[in-house]
Amino acid sequence: MATDAARRRLKALDVMERLKRLDTEREARSTAQLRDRMNRLDSEKQALLHRLSGESRIDGLEGAPYLGRFIRSIRAEVDRISHEASKLAPEVAAAEDRLRAALAEQKTYEILRLKRLTEERDAQKKREAKDLDELSLLRWKR
Repeated sequence: MATDAARRRLKALDVMERLKRLDTEREARSTAQLRDRMNRLDSEKQALLHRLSGESRIDGLEGAPYLGRFIRSIRAEVDRISHEASKLAPEVAAAEDRLRAALAEQKTYEILRLKRLTEERDAQKKREAKDLDELSLLRWKR
């Protein structure tokens, strides 16, 4: 039978692992939201550039005065999106680092818990073998 101290250690490691898993999941959600925002910005930028390349031709002279404003407007929006993405990139990198650290810590608790569990099982097997040896000796002595 496992000792009370060993059971408490295993239970504490299990609790720490579950808490770290929750923390890791929260970090993963945060990182995913930031990545999604970066992807949306990139999609918007690509759509604007595609629109610029597709709609920057004029067929007649009546559209010429508006073409310059259209191009400047699209370029300004692309620059704004690029600036926003460049400000967001360090946040994404920091979130990924936090997620990596949380995963590493969670894995540490898991490894410790599994190691302690294995050690406790081995100790239990040794105790059972010792008890069987004693029982065999008692029978042999009779």
